[in-house]
Amino acid sequence: MIEALIPTITALGAGYALFDYKKRRFSSPEDRYMRMYGKDEWSSNDMDMYLRFDPKYDSHVKEVWKQRLDEQLHKNPEPFCEVAKISGVDLTYHTAHTTVEDLLQPRNGLYFDMRTPGEIHIIWNHMQMDGVSLWRDTRPLYDYNPPLVPYREVKKPPPLVPEILSSLKVGKQLITRGSLYKEANEHISTGYQMWDAAGIRQQKDKLKTPFNLLTSATIAEICFARHPDVKKLNLGITVYFPFLKARNRYGLILVTVKRGSLPEICAQLRKKVPKPMLIWGTTALQAYAMERVPDRVFLRLMKYYRKQIDVLVSNVPVGKKMVSVGDVPVEMVCHTRGLSLPYYFLLMGTRNEIHVSYTSLHDQHPNFAAQPQSVSVT
Repeated sequence: MIEALIPTITALGAGYALFDYKKRRFSSPEDRYMRMYGKDEWSSNDMDMYLRFDPKYDSHVKEVWKQRLDEQLHKNPEPFCEVAKISGVDLTYHTAHTTVEDLLQPRNGLYFDMRTPGEIHIIWNHMQMDGVSLWRDTRPLYDYNPPLVPYREVKKPPPLVPEILSSLKVGKQLITRGSLYKEANEHISTGYQMWDAAGIRQQKDKLKTPFNLLTSATIAEICFARHPDVKKLNLGITVYFPFLKARNRYGLILVTVKRGSLPEICAQLRKKVPKPMLIWGTTALQAYAMERVPDRVFLRLMKYYRKQIDVLVSNVPVGKKMVSVGDVPVEMVCHTRGLSLPYYFLLMGTRNEIHVSYTSLHDQHPNFAAQPQSVSVT
């Protein structure tokens, strides 16, 4: 009798597994991770972005900003009117009536602090949106700046095939460990540099390396110089998946590079960074596995994965022109308030310059992350 039911039970199990896979394949463990860390205190997942400019233009810049905020409240209100409510372990979002003055006060949603002369402080929360969404929604508040990289529609990847192809890579990645944790501090250090993009463009053509990989290699070169005893670094390079059904739609390419010159590090990245299909497959396989475990195991796994990364690098192509508000140039600086890995770099680039923000668990000198000679204009 039981033997006769085995095919039916097997079919039901396979059907449920397929249904569960289709339900979860476009979810993101980052959303769950952010919620678990932020459920008791919303601000624990806050990010700080600073727009800094000449204080003598303070009233002009801020009036332009507020005027454009008011326009967006009528044209595209959702990102500015959405607020969160935390009740016990539940986090819910709703749309509230919002004015410009509301957006200048602390709240469980995007807001702007304008109290410091020569600065607009943007506070946003990773439980609510990722950095790409922030830039997309606030872009109309800056002066017109054509996108540096045109947006392209990204098709959803086919089911199962990417995960199967990347299963071997995921298995190898499980034993990867970082090199910089032993010397890390508990307190956070932050800094900012501005790079001339001309040197990066020259090296891009010379080394035939994509822009995001070249900047990641440059960051690795800087970190190797900061840590002369380290022979290899695990670079986490962020990728954006617009088809994810999540508030945080980014994934990660984890690549181990050995100490070397900038051309040597670039060559390693070109060789080791997988094809888009495998990038998604690795992300999807890990995400599906993470969604299937209980909270306690989930947090342990996330901490384990965080300790694989030495340096996390995010590239955001901002625009073709220098960033400005009301025709006044502004510098863009962005830091996370918490950090679970040794280094986090955010590079926001235009055609002429790259705004380099870094957050670290290592103490830094004032000239740390200054543009290295290898990508300086000669």
